[in-house]
Amino acid sequence: MPKREVFIDSSVLIRGLLFEESNSALILKMVSRNELMGVINRKVAFEVLHVLKNLKNKDFASLSFSFMHSTFEIVPEEQYAEEMGRLAGTIKEKDLEHLATARASGIDIIAYDRDFEGLKEYFTPKEFLISMKLRTYDTVY
Repeated sequence: MPKREVFIDSSVLIRGLLFEESNSALILKMVSRNELMGVINRKVAFEVLHVLKNLKNKDFASLSFSFMHSTFEIVPEEQYAEEMGRLAGTIKEKDLEHLATARASGIDIIAYDRDFEGLKEYFTPKEFLISMKLRTYDTVY
């Protein structure tokens, strides 16, 4: 059976890398163990790098960046550029590229971002784990 592919937002990556006992960390572990195919775009990779440099340090951010590049599928912009054009004006600009990546790939989004609420493909980390009938932490993220 093929692994389920999901778009992982920077909010999940950041929380999963910083908080070991979180639903986001459980999702990252699933991706690391090859139980789930994590999909990101370049914007997510650079958002995570920037935030982790500020919250932790350059070395932690660099290791995290390497982890993303070796563990996640990074979708090139050419594969979702047309979808960005269709979605322009329907969602905040900061989330446009992420939604376009997920829709162009035909996959769900795991994020902790109210701007995605109401979209059929959106799950918080906890909602996603519950949908897979897996144990969760009490937090949403």
